[in-house]
Amino acid sequence: MDFIRANQTNIMLILASICIIILVFILMTNYLSKEKKKALLLFMFFTAFLLLSDRYAYIYREKASPDTFVLARLFKFLVFFNILNVVYGFDEFIKCIYMENHPDSKPPKIFNLIKLIILTGHIFLIISQFTNLYYSFDSNNVYHREKMYVLCYLFPIVATLLQYIVIAPEIKKTSRRFFIPLVLYFTLPILASILQLFNPGLSLSNIIIGSVSIILYSVTIYDANIMQEEKKKTEADLKLANEIQQNEIPNEFPAFPEHNEFDLYAMMSPAKDVGGDFYDYFLLDDDHLGIAIADVSGKGIPAALNMIKVKVLLKNTALKLNDPAKILELLNDSFIDNNKLDMFVTLWFGIINTKTGKLTYANAGHEDLIICKNNIRYELLKTKHDIPIGAINNTKYQNHEITLNKGDKFFVFTDGVTEAIDYNNKAFGIDNLLKSLNIHKNQNVENTIKRVKEDITKFTKSNNQFDDITMLCFELKNNENEIHFNKKFKAELKEINTVYKFFNNSLNNIFSEEKIKKYYIVLDEIFSNIVKYGYKDNKEKYITIDILVNTNTKKIIVTFEDNGIKFNPLEKQDPNIKLSAKDRKEGGLGIYIVKNMVDKVSYKYKNNKNYLILEKKY
Repeated sequence: MDFIRANQTNIMLILASICIIILVFILMTNYLSKEKKKALLLFMFFTAFLLLSDRYAYIYREKASPDTFVLARLFKFLVFFNILNVVYGFDEFIKCIYMENHPDSKPPKIFNLIKLIILTGHIFLIISQFTNLYYSFDSNNVYHREKMYVLCYLFPIVATLLQYIVIAPEIKKTSRRFFIPLVLYFTLPILASILQLFNPGLSLSNIIIGSVSIILYSVTIYDANIMQEEKKKTEADLKLANEIQQNEIPNEFPAFPEHNEFDLYAMMSPAKDVGGDFYDYFLLDDDHLGIAIADVSGKGIPAALNMIKVKVLLKNTALKLNDPAKILELLNDSFIDNNKLDMFVTLWFGIINTKTGKLTYANAGHEDLIICKNNIRYELLKTKHDIPIGAINNTKYQNHEITLNKGDKFFVFTDGVTEAIDYNNKAFGIDNLLKSLNIHKNQNVENTIKRVKEDITKFTKSNNQFDDITMLCFELKNNENEIHFNKKFKAELKEINTVYKFFNNSLNNIFSEEKIKKYYIVLDEIFSNIVKYGYKDNKEKYITIDILVNTNTKKIIVTFEDNGIKFNPLEKQDPNIKLSAKDRKEGGLGIYIVKNMVDKVSYKYKNNKNYLILEKKY
């Protein structure tokens, strides 16, 4: 104690200097939350101010001059003033810890009581300056404690005890690294204050507060660094989970290039890195297509895992049956058997006969179907909703039927579409959805989905998306304006002349011979590349060319299908045509020429087959 007493002003200066340096570090730190950064700044600033005030209060007292009379009184006032401010700064820090553990709740009212005690302490301190309630200075500028001196310690001690009441239940939820500095803060200053009452001239409590503040900062920064590393790892894991989830959902379009009797397009936009929504579509046979859209309760990883589970169960069940209601019944029972988290799924599942247009579907608590008949307008088709999947065992589901004509469309979606909100907390709603769909009703299915998403974004004005947004649009195509040609060729270079002849015979009533021959270079480039590089074994080698001409939209679509090795020519980087042939990297020139001769080139690999699709308006 004698050593501390003899060197306490120097100790205070050292601790205050460290606190000021820490203030600079806090300002430079960018990985603390805004609230925690503010709390630490307040805490360390008032701690540094307290130590400096206490230091100069000791330096100027007992020196009888006009200046020291004023300075001794000023700095002693600031000592007690900043003790309360340090408690306030720590109170803000405690509140940050509490809110991290309870992000969806409001701070308890005890925090208001603590602030009231601190404010009352400030008022009593001001009163004491005119009444000598706490302390006084005699004519020789000697400091004396008065009868109510203990009261100036009572306010910060009571406030600290209330802080302990708040944080004690949170210790188990809080990082263990905070345990030691929190215990030190709640015990050592109080013990030092008691000891100081019986040792006049010793400023042990403020030295302890300064030391504990530095320890608390060090632990906070260390914990923040650890959390930052964990966050990076979590983000990497979530990114991988997102990639896995996206791979689980079919997202290559056109979905079935070999089927020109229908078209569909879908989009899923998770609110978080991974979501609970999903869509799926799969052929049950050549004439029947299964379509599903679902919303798993909850968000994040648990919802995503259950999404994959439901998707797999649904497809496996649907491939064995041809009855949506029965499929949902079996799916429901299978899901409930392992539903330990008591989650549920709203699900719409339909099977459409792509030849007749008959759509049979069942609805497990999902949004209603929206349908556009005869290209007049999109309308909501309200039907009875059955129980969501996972809610009740042995649930019976009901089938609904509707027949689509050529050119009819339907649209299915999850509630994230209609519940998207703007800054005024107003939902997009079903009326806005129908309005958007009808504005874009003449668009193809892909553009319909994209335009609706754009309208949602405009409505929300980039407000944070709180729910997954998933949409699917299907069209039973009207092929009256379409002319279709298809032929299978051996994958041999000598077949190229036969390809020219097929192309010419197919299009000679639409294009002039001169225009047809203009595209021979495209045919030659793609056909010869498939022959040369597409096969490495002795299996049957073939190339099927499909030509689709739409006389209404004035568009020609040519699809090359082969059973060779998987290869996407669009992944190859375009050559720098500004360079000479000698300086330019070999390869890529042919597909570059093809891309510049048509309007759109796309690639898809499905069922061990490559599909390269060329689109050109004429």
